[in-house]
Amino acid sequence: QGDEAPPTPTFANWPASLNDFRFRWAAEPGIDLVSGPAVPLRAYLESYRIGQLTVDIGATYPGFDRAVPELPAPKPDPPAQLAAIRPVPGVERFGPPGPFYGNEYFHILEITPVEDVYRAYVCDGLYKIFREGDERERNERGKYVSVVKYASNHAGLNDVNGMKVWRVEFTNTPPTADAPAMVADQRGPNPAPAGDVFGPWRITGANDYAWGTDINLDSTSDERIDGARRISQCSDLLPHWRTERDANIRAVLDTPPTPEPASPGWPEATP
Repeated sequence: QGDEAPPTPTFANWPASLNDFRFRWAAEPGIDLVSGPAVPLRAYLESYRIGQLTVDIGATYPGFDRAVPELPAPKPDPPAQLAAIRPVPGVERFGPPGPFYGNEYFHILEITPVEDVYRAYVCDGLYKIFREGDERERNERGKYVSVVKYASNHAGLNDVNGMKVWRVEFTNTPPTADAPAMVADQRGPNPAPAGDVFGPWRITGANDYAWGTDINLDSTSDERIDGARRISQCSDLLPHWRTERDANIRAVLDTPPTPEPASPGWPEATP
């Protein structure tokens, strides 16, 4: 295997190590996945995961650098929503970069205008993302395992049945020459956008476990109750029941899974 040439990208802005991996999206009734605020939300969360899987911030979609603030300088107790608003450089959260196989499933629970920002809550199912096992687990050598299992075994990371809930806040700024108004109808056969789909939108905060600081967490009793409710909603809304999610996390496969197509995907070209 060491003499094999690395795979070449099949699609624009899509890393070669993800040739056999795709994102799939769904949303609650009334949320348009292919235009409006859902488009920068999709681009942000897909870019974030790609940056983590490839361990390469340069693999994120065009416009990510402009739309997402830099990580804050190291200091005591940064707000959680800014502390990891981008993938942290050099951190192999899911092991060495690729290749990866299968699908990640997102489901938008809500997108709500709050003062001058939009606040979104998004279910995130990672249980069907697979990678090759390694020598640290003898029975996984040369096999394929869920990244949830891999991360738990190798990095001590845990999930709720391979499932998280993201809170993302973002705002729409006036269009400029460098950030023109976003093109509508962002759906198509490609796994990645052909150009910059962030437009004038800016991400102002994001996290999948907390909000605020250790001193002043935005986690009142109501917020914690809402968080538990959202996890329960996600468990019901993701396309696989808990038993199937758990089976994927425990699985040791002889061959990698074939991904379902990207949905809604991205157009082949940006007008």
